[in-house]
Amino acid sequence: MRTALNLLNEINAMGFDQQNSLKRMDKMLDKKLGIEGRKPLYDETLSEGIYEDILNIFQREAEEKMRME
Repeated sequence: MRTALNLLNEINAMGFDQQNSLKRMDKMLDKKLGIEGRKPLYDETLSEGIYEDILNIFQREAEEKMRME
């Protein structure tokens, strides 16, 4: 399993703003994991499915942005 921090770093490497990405990612994780079960980013492990689902959302947005430019 990978951490939420790993996910944020991958999203930022695609060129997304760190602060906005973190807010969006937190909202997605709150819905998937529940607010009560959340840990700090560096300690929050994510299942492969959740990690890939969120990463794919950002990847599609990055691809769409590149097409529009």
